[in-house]
Amino acid sequence: MRHALAIGLVGAMTMSLAVTAKAEIPAALTPKRIAGPGINVHDLEGQRAWYQEKLGMRLVDTVRRDGKPFEYILGYEGSGTILALLHDPERPAGANHMSRLILLVPDAKALAEHLETQGVAAREVLPNAAYFIEDPEGNPVELYTPPASQK
Repeated sequence: MRHALAIGLVGAMTMSLAVTAKAEIPAALTPKRIAGPGINVHDLEGQRAWYQEKLGMRLVDTVRRDGKPFEYILGYEGSGTILALLHDPERPAGANHMSRLILLVPDAKALAEHLETQGVAAREVLPNAAYFIEDPEGNPVELYTPPASQK
């Protein structure tokens, strides 16, 4: 009985090690950068319009299902980074569960002030460097200007 128990424990430990062992990703398959976040939204058209009108994003691509837009890919000219807005009428109301979308901007304070004139509330978190706003569904967006030494 003891022998069988010991063999069983050794087998379980061996299986556990096999499951947790790291397999190295082949170089040709290793991701090169983060493309950007995806946000599930209730109002796909309203969110697309807000990110384009308020933050100057451009429509990069439209993914369709049953002939209707299902996902919009937005970004900035030449940046290669994207924001994917995915229509999900089933998700709970309120902000998504990501911490925030961070946008690098030339002058965070000036953009925050500009957006406030358009009815978008901004909260300063780092004087002249970082301001928090929210999109219409409550998702947090940070407007961030890095210190001159990091630009």
